[in-house]
Amino acid sequence: MKSARLYIFLVALGWASTAYSQTTNYQVYALFVVNIAKYSAWPSLNGDLQVTVYGKSKVFEELQKQAGKNVNGHNLKVTQANELTDIAEANIIYLADGKSSSLDDIIKATQGKSVMIICEREGLYKKGAGFSFVVTDNSTLRYDINNTELEKRLIKVSKSLTALANSMI
Repeated sequence: MKSARLYIFLVALGWASTAYSQTTNYQVYALFVVNIAKYSAWPSLNGDLQVTVYGKSKVFEELQKQAGKNVNGHNLKVTQANELTDIAEANIIYLADGKSSSLDDIIKATQGKSVMIICEREGLYKKGAGFSFVVTDNSTLRYDINNTELEKRLIKVSKSLTALANSMI
């Protein structure tokens, strides 16, 4: 039942993202982030589930609207960072497009920690991010998954989530 709800939700998001093909619909990106979190599990998550947006992105404003929401029994907390020292408490790092060149530094700074990295820019899942967004040829928002990296970080992702991925390694 849970996988059916996820599928219906993501299909609806796909239709919504198609409607905004000329502009970026950051609300859809933010909803994807929250639902990726909802269908993922961290090994020892105590307290809040913290999403940190690294760099400037309108996703931050949209994620703030979701702050306080219950995600798998954890309160969703949203912060923004521009320095590596400000990501220490993050469970999810959303890497803004303008900071994509910082991916290697973020991977090194979070090495050995159960931190999920979600990238706004396409293709970065091949370079070590857990997820990266991709806009398909028909202007639908999808995501690619690096399950190998997530497993190294001890983050488990629902089979429903992986089944709906655009691409996976």
